[in-house]
Amino acid sequence: MLTDTLAQLSIPQDDVIAAIAITVGGLIAIVAIAGGILRAIFSTRAREQTKRELAAYVAEGSVNPDDAVRLLAAGEGSDAKELIAKRAADGWISAKKADQLIKALEKQNAAKA
Repeated sequence: MLTDTLAQLSIPQDDVIAAIAITVGGLIAIVAIAGGILRAIFSTRAREQTKRELAAYVAEGSVNPDDAVRLLAAGEGSDAKELIAKRAADGWISAKKADQLIKALEKQNAAKA
């Protein structure tokens, strides 16, 4: 049936197959890109939700600020001081608060040693 329709339109069958292949490939690429974007969005949302919850625990006093910093640093696999400095540079926390957190970390590390 398709062959008869193509013959009437004088469109070569190879051109139709190529067009279908390009269309399917494009749809697969669009779905992959959209999936990657959604994954990044949900990952960022979850990370930010965790930060908000951790901040709430610190505010109510059930979590020590030093422990909160370590928890945040553990999730990203980086040094806590580097994380604090990055957050201060990005404007997430004030420079004064970052300095206080770093001093608290140093005090805690000195107490452990």
